[in-house]
Amino acid sequence: MHELRKKHQRVAVIGAGVVGVATAYHLAQQGHQVLVLDQASTPAAMCSFANAGIIAVGHASSWAGPAAPRQLLRAVLGQEPSVKLSRCMDADMWRWGLKFLRNCTTISHRRNSDAMAMLSRHGRDALQQMEAKVGLTFDQSHDGVYYLYTSSTQYAARLKGNTGADTGFTPHDAATLMKLDPALRAFDGRLQGGLISSVDSKGDCQKFTTGLVEWLTAKGNVSFHFGTTVTGFASRGMDVSAVLTDKGRFACDHVVIAAGTETPKLTASFGVRPLIYPVKGYSATYPILDASRIPVRPFIDETSLLAVTRLGDRLRVTAIAEFAGYDRTVTADRVAYLDTYVDQHFSGAVDVAQAEHWAGLRPTTPSGRPYLGRLRQTSNVWLNAGHGQLGWTMAAGAGEIMAAMISGNPNNAAQVSETAHWLTAS
Repeated sequence: MHELRKKHQRVAVIGAGVVGVATAYHLAQQGHQVLVLDQASTPAAMCSFANAGIIAVGHASSWAGPAAPRQLLRAVLGQEPSVKLSRCMDADMWRWGLKFLRNCTTISHRRNSDAMAMLSRHGRDALQQMEAKVGLTFDQSHDGVYYLYTSSTQYAARLKGNTGADTGFTPHDAATLMKLDPALRAFDGRLQGGLISSVDSKGDCQKFTTGLVEWLTAKGNVSFHFGTTVTGFASRGMDVSAVLTDKGRFACDHVVIAAGTETPKLTASFGVRPLIYPVKGYSATYPILDASRIPVRPFIDETSLLAVTRLGDRLRVTAIAEFAGYDRTVTADRVAYLDTYVDQHFSGAVDVAQAEHWAGLRPTTPSGRPYLGRLRQTSNVWLNAGHGQLGWTMAAGAGEIMAAMISGNPNNAAQVSETAHWLTAS
């Protein structure tokens, strides 16, 4: 513990996505000298690049639940457009899937969802504190999100859950929603109702991460090394003394692995294989032609399972969870699903012909909770990975918790450690 309480230590963070950069920020705030290593040439080049842009506190629940096995069966049969299985012979997927099914009980779902919600709320609060301190602009807004239903059965089921101003969710019928936001008339005749969440935010994750890298670089106690591939670690007993790369050796007192789906490869030399599977998601970004026809808040179409967010003069649409291993191919039928949805709802409001399509790999654990803590096999290697579709939501909070654990503040180290143990993947 004495070692953990030292300040001004050298901490190597592997991964310059939003989770890694947020971790670097909080470590620097604690007085550490931080270096960030990433094999990409720019920050936020992978899962942080073109995600939904929603800080989705209201969507912070575990996918592993009583209804999930039926959804997966439908996906196997090709009857679930939002979930695709493209590599059925993938042993890693089946290993992950068995643990996923064990998390589908009502008790496990509640426990996992509560932990995810806690970290997501902390993430949103921590992000706003960073935003105020750093002064970044990233097409952000904190006015909440619409949750829309075109199925009356789904909407009725949702109303049986926790709603109301005290929960942050206020239900409205279709007519009220369209009166509040005329752009929602794009759903006229099909919208059955929805909720307005006050607990969600939006922002361009890639723009935020890039801006934070520039701010940290200017401050001087964080250095970034892009185009740098980690090849191994130099050890001294249970300690890692340096990170080995194709660009040389980087001495350090601690290592944080925040490399998303690449994390299991980096921990292999320690005899550890975190259950993080790359679940591929697709997005399309469209130039906006008529902003008056775009809803003022982002929305999640809970029936079609798409997320739609205005980011400045662009419209971002995301959907699909595809089990395809590490394949990042942008396939025509998947992006056509997004283009068709946009053309049906916002024809003429955006330029579909100029769409930029993208696919990213969400680092997903069976429980939905990330790995957040120290590897038991070492004394100074830490994991901050496996945030799934909530990386943008959880990043600032997870980074703050990680920095507190490494710093070992004697006033809150035990509390932080206990909290992180509850939050982390099981």
